Amino acid sequence: MRTFILLAVVVGCSSSTAVAASPGDIPVHDSKEDASITEGETVLQVDPDTAFKAVSDYQRWRVIFPEIREVMVTQQRGVDARVTFVHPDGNRDNLHFHNQPAARMVWFEDTGGRATVWAEIMFLPGDVPGTTRVHTRLFADVHGIASLVVSDERVRNMREQRVRSDLTHLRAYFGQSVAAEH
Repeated sequence: MRTFILLAVVVGCSSSTAVAASPGDIPVHDSKEDASITEGETVLQVDPDTAFKAVSDYQRWRVIFPEIREVMVTQQRGVDARVTFVHPDGNRDNLHFHNQPAARMVWFEDTGGRATVWAEIMFLPGDVPGTTRVHTRLFADVHGIASLVVSDERVRNMREQRVRSDLTHLRAYFGQSVAAEH
């Protein structure tokens, strides 16, 4: 079940992180395309290129998503990377990233576990210059024996919680980064 506690799409929880606004104001919904996808959006107070560049720096995920204790990049070739995130409890998430810089999209999939999990995080121009609209999609489908003990509703709730948490942490990180620069 550790695969649901990654996103790092999108990926972190910590009482020591100040959150710019409550997670309740981040809209999260089921995808119209696929019942196994949850989507969410928020606005960052930074331009899309800066946001994409920061999130494409895997080492920075330890700061953006406080539940990640260690980042190990085991392979990186262009837009593809193999990255392991280590959590404080010792659990590891092994991810394959295949980013799309021209679209400002971070995309990754979990390469282990009892579920198929992938996420995409898009950094789009906001309505106001110098802001970014972040749109994330998280797919999770449990299979095998795990599907007998984990209901679809539980998986949906976990996706919603993960998307909301990750977007909250992104917003907090970029809110602090912008405030620190001024």
